[in-house]
Amino acid sequence: MLDKRGLKTAEWQYWWGADIADAWENLIMGRMGATSPSSVGLGGDGDELFAIDDVERAFGVELDKADASRWHTAGDLFASLCEKLPVDARHEEIWPRFTEVLTSQTGVDPNAIETESPLLTQSRFWVHVVNVSAAAWIASAVGLLVLAGWALL
Repeated sequence: MLDKRGLKTAEWQYWWGADIADAWENLIMGRMGATSPSSVGLGGDGDELFAIDDVERAFGVELDKADASRWHTAGDLFASLCEKLPVDARHEEIWPRFTEVLTSQTGVDPNAIETESPLLTQSRFWVHVVNVSAAAWIASAVGLLVLAGWALL
């Protein structure tokens, strides 16, 4: 399906990943003033656990891990943090500190993080790298089996 820019959006996002597709959209749409929020950049490979621990240490709280299934955006996690903070500790300066701590694992600019920013990156780049790597190993194994079989004849 072609979008208004003539791109096959679903195919573009599948092959290049949502992050690259979002960056392309932000580049084009940014000229018209519309952008989508930047991802926090966590990969879902364990780095999110370190980021949550960093937030807990920085603010001196322990977040309820039972709520983790509801943490999809930076705002979701921030809301859980605010629930654990004393009322007098909740003020405007918390958000910049929160985004700085949250992005310390990823290198993403904390100023680019909004409440709607997804915690996990949605890039499919690494999925393609893994698929190519697996195909190379399988081809190597098949090649070795063919050579071993040929040698035994």
